[in-house]
Amino acid sequence: MLYILGAGSLGLLWAARLQQAGIACRVIVRNAQQLEAWQQRNNRLLFNDGNGNHALTLNFETPDTTRMIRHLIVATKAHAALEAVRQLRHRLRPAGDILMLQNGLGSQQAVAQACRAQQVFAASVTDGAWQPAPGELTWAGRGSTVVGPLDSGAPCPEWFNRLPPALFDWRWQTPIMPTLWRKLAINCAINPFTLIYNCHNGEVPTRAGPWLDTCLTELQELLRAQGVTEELAPLVHDVIRSTAANSSSMRQDLHAGRRTEIDYILGYACRQARQNDLQAPALERLLDAAKDCLRRHQLPTD
Repeated sequence: MLYILGAGSLGLLWAARLQQAGIACRVIVRNAQQLEAWQQRNNRLLFNDGNGNHALTLNFETPDTTRMIRHLIVATKAHAALEAVRQLRHRLRPAGDILMLQNGLGSQQAVAQACRAQQVFAASVTDGAWQPAPGELTWAGRGSTVVGPLDSGAPCPEWFNRLPPALFDWRWQTPIMPTLWRKLAINCAINPFTLIYNCHNGEVPTRAGPWLDTCLTELQELLRAQGVTEELAPLVHDVIRSTAANSSSMRQDLHAGRRTEIDYILGYACRQARQNDLQAPALERLLDAAKDCLRRHQLPTD
């Protein structure tokens, strides 16, 4: 049995695909109110996978149930991950595994620190999904999942080999940190600009101009300090082109009045730059501008 912590778009996407693959899973929602909302819909999810709509019946529960958990997939927002996992500490089996799907960096290490009896894995996910209405999910963009251990000596969890390739495009990579750092840097170069300019991804180079170029230079230096030598600018511009019409998750959070993951993306990058004695004034300026934007919308800045 796989347990998915979090019933947002990503958590539901994993639950829907596992259900279609015939792999037993349960979704852990935040509280009794969320559970009741799903029960009123008979636990039904209308899943559009790009090939049509599928009516799926999922299994939901709250953190306070007593079933023990051997395999946990954490699909919450980064800022909610640690506290959400702590609520399940009494249910986690020793020597079990935890898969973190969060954007940015920081939440994965925090959970690993808190759950020393479990093996913690992290994933870089590029699938896109959104909820047009409560009880509905659209798989908007088929991506890939790169998985690896935070402890580079750990083997791949056996349950991953049961995931059908038609539904899960995944690969194992160790060490995983270079992949997570690359994704973090790409998100740093795009998402905050979409926030402060309220624009789609494709508009970032025009709106940001030379500021983007300077940020890319500073992010490249930060990547080198982490042992990542791949050129960042081509990666960023490829992502901008391929997702030109998309609204970043950070911008979506802003429009929905939700807390963003700025502190685990650009905030984390700026803190790491300081710790490595790297000068990053363009990134610091971008972080300040993003936080000013959030304050104007009365949203948290951490």
